[in-house]
Amino acid sequence: MQRNSVFVVVTMAVVVVAGIGYYSGRRTGLQEARGDVTTAPMKRGATVATAASATGAAGNTRSATQAAPPVRRMLNSAATNGSATALPPPGTPLAEIFDELKARADAGDVAAASRLFQDLQQCAEAQRLGQSLPAVANRMLNGNLPSSPDEIERSNRQLGRVQRGLEFQQNSAAMCAGLSPNQIAALVPTTLAAAQLGDPQAADCYVGANLNAWPDVLNNPDWISDYKNSALSLASAAVQQGDWSMVGLLASANAGSPRNNNMLNQVTGTDPLQAYTYAKLMSLGQPADTTPSNRSTNALTTLSSQLTPEQIQAADAQAQSMYQRYFNATPRQTGQVANSMRACQGGF
Repeated sequence: MQRNSVFVVVTMAVVVVAGIGYYSGRRTGLQEARGDVTTAPMKRGATVATAASATGAAGNTRSATQAAPPVRRMLNSAATNGSATALPPPGTPLAEIFDELKARADAGDVAAASRLFQDLQQCAEAQRLGQSLPAVANRMLNGNLPSSPDEIERSNRQLGRVQRGLEFQQNSAAMCAGLSPNQIAALVPTTLAAAQLGDPQAADCYVGANLNAWPDVLNNPDWISDYKNSALSLASAAVQQGDWSMVGLLASANAGSPRNNNMLNQVTGTDPLQAYTYAKLMSLGQPADTTPSNRSTNALTTLSSQLTPEQIQAADAQAQSMYQRYFNATPRQTGQVANSMRACQGGF
């Protein structure tokens, strides 16, 4: 039985690698030679609310299932997206509608900005997967064969992830065909523009961004300044709109968590009081009928050890106030934060 399982794992790996090779050989639109990227930052279409003291961030004196695509709000009807003009049908090749969507987003069209962000995000993730999946699959084939049930299960999970990534690429191919490197690199200013116009998913993805994942960031140093000037106001506005993902990002950033590989900590700095406040807020919103993880419990204990009793009392009161005011004292759904942030990587 175990030998059969090993055979299945190896066979799956061969099929996946073959599929990647076939797909990569045919779909070259996202792998064109990179030219000089001169994409200008998109115009800010709206002013975002500044950080309120109730969120805790304003107290900081520093500058502020199977191959499913990312969770998307379908923005294809003028009647439902708040735009005076209907959007192109979902799945329309982005290269054909990029200029139209960008012009509308620059003019403050919320729906167009969100659509451009979502489509570019999907195409950028498909490109990233196309660059990383072959190496992952080949590494699995060239490594030692799984021998124990646990190793076989782990290999099956890894192969399943590779297979889903391949299917994600295939599902994205038609929409993403023909995009230029300049257009792909527009993901960063597009995400900021959509966030500033009120797209909550764009705000989560922008504030929680990993610098290494930004395309062509070295040729666009202004993007770093934009992030430094915008991240905290976006984060605070999102918390005031009941965004649990942003609460988690702020808790991690203020704690200086080594697991947090985005840039937010460089804006907030390490602040145990703010970290405790947001961690406490997360604990208040613990999903019903679930037990807090050891990591979250340990985080609160560690942070509280760095505070005075008076500071803890004040932070507890502030967290309770935010929970009632911004979240209607309603716990978040199980997996809500993880699913939201996973959508920023195309569902992976």
